[in-house]
Amino acid sequence: MKKFLKVAGVGIICCMLAVLCSSSQRPVAQVVYIISTALAGVVITAAYECVDTHGQGIKLWYQTQIVYRDKPIRLSFSYLYRIKVNGKYLLVRGNRLKNQYQPVGGVYKYYREGKRFLDDIQCKGDTQMRNMEDDDDLRIKIKGKNVLKFFDWFLSMKDREYDPMREFREELIDTKILPQEEFSVIQYRKVSVHKTTVQFSKWMGCDEILYADIFELQPTESQYNILVEKMNSRDDRICWVTEKEIEKLCANGIERNLGTNTPWIVEGGKNE
Repeated sequence: MKKFLKVAGVGIICCMLAVLCSSSQRPVAQVVYIISTALAGVVITAAYECVDTHGQGIKLWYQTQIVYRDKPIRLSFSYLYRIKVNGKYLLVRGNRLKNQYQPVGGVYKYYREGKRFLDDIQCKGDTQMRNMEDDDDLRIKIKGKNVLKFFDWFLSMKDREYDPMREFREELIDTKILPQEEFSVIQYRKVSVHKTTVQFSKWMGCDEILYADIFELQPTESQYNILVEKMNSRDDRICWVTEKEIEKLCANGIERNLGTNTPWIVEGGKNE
């Protein structure tokens, strides 16, 4: 940061000299204008190269290291399943809002070994949306200056959950929506990532960053046939919706509301 500020300072001085000399007809001023303009371009390029965005883009760097540097930001890092059969997507009924359906999935959890790192970046648990006993969820609050460090740790996959099987098992197998003998082993592939920059959430009443890995279920032939059967059943714990219904966040008119994270599973087509 200090190196960036020094380089930026030099760039500002060069720009000021260029502006002051641009309207003068004196030869010396014209020479200073040309040199200042050239140096300003070089300095701006150097300043940009000094910025370590940690691979998260200049906008997120600017927000977290400048605008929200010492302000708390809520982070929610999750994974969701895209389960598509005959042009429709499988959703499950949520626990918090009656008749709201959402994709299979949930927030990642961190392991006991990861707590030391989270303590080092002054992470605080976010109890607004989670069950009080789930103190290992990656639904947290940290200051903006530590967000890029968190991204580095998260993407290293060290000391945190990275297999999305847990929520699939809890929401579909343990509930007996799908038979355990057929779905105890599944194949899936990561198809996209939904990630926001810092944005204000009216629902949560705070600034937040949302991140979700999207996994697509790759069913075997027998698994696919079972899913087709479930599509024709009357199990109100699940809901099958079209992409058009997902765009409207509403299935069957106003009968079934869809969670705001539902559109994430159809973003980016089939490639990450």
